[in-house]
Amino acid sequence: MSYISLEVNCQEDFIEIFMAELAEIGFSTFQEKEDGRGLFAYSDENQTIEASQIEELFQQYESLTSVTYELGSVEKENWNADWEKNYQPIEVENKILVRADFHPPNPQFPIEIVVTPKMSFGTGHHETTYQMLNLMHDMDLKDATVLDAGCGTGILAILAAIKGTKNVEAYDIDEWAVENTIENFSLNSIDNSKFKVWKGEVQSIPQMAEYNLILANINKNILLADIQHLQKYIKKDGFLMLSGFYENDIQDILNECEKFSLELVNKSVRNQWSALLLKNNK
Repeated sequence: MSYISLEVNCQEDFIEIFMAELAEIGFSTFQEKEDGRGLFAYSDENQTIEASQIEELFQQYESLTSVTYELGSVEKENWNADWEKNYQPIEVENKILVRADFHPPNPQFPIEIVVTPKMSFGTGHHETTYQMLNLMHDMDLKDATVLDAGCGTGILAILAAIKGTKNVEAYDIDEWAVENTIENFSLNSIDNSKFKVWKGEVQSIPQMAEYNLILANINKNILLADIQHLQKYIKKDGFLMLSGFYENDIQDILNECEKFSLELVNKSVRNQWSALLLKNNK
């Protein structure tokens, strides 16, 4: 199996912007260059991404910054080897350490999460995942029911399980992400009876399901389309946590949430990326 690869050479200030833009056209996994001068983007080869889409995207930024790119493909095994070489543990404040299984544990952190992301998004390196983990850390999730919508590596679902949820469910449109989530649950010794993972979109959520907390770290356009569906499954006084969008997009997200009596109770902004925690008041 191989993946579409895109090497982007750009100024450091534009890395996060291009990640968001490329996610909009179908790229799902990103890796910043070690020298801070660009990024690598990857997508399943079955994802339809036209070269013209990429060209049009970067043409929009020609007057703002210098950017070059090279489109190619990479075998899954080669991508994994490159990722392991460059992956570094992530420290979320002084609360959570996210590391790979080939990194040593660090008892100084109250919570450790072990992930092997491979082709899945959600290592904790991205500002959105970092903020979601930080907000979740301060929530009481004991005996809660949790849904991770668009789980990627399963990192958010894993933290929920570690914090004592009654059960946690997760889904993703990418079969590879589903497999990766199951693998990462095993790495963190999560009881099989406490979690369920499946391939699907928001419409695949069981009709009678109810959750105390729904997590969705996707992107603005998908969130705006999915909020109307996700809100149906939040218990009264339950919560919806959202990320994957810029600070400038907060009001658009809030406007959609207000239609369904979802009240903002907490927010986070980190390097222009945002995360919101909303309560179901219906």
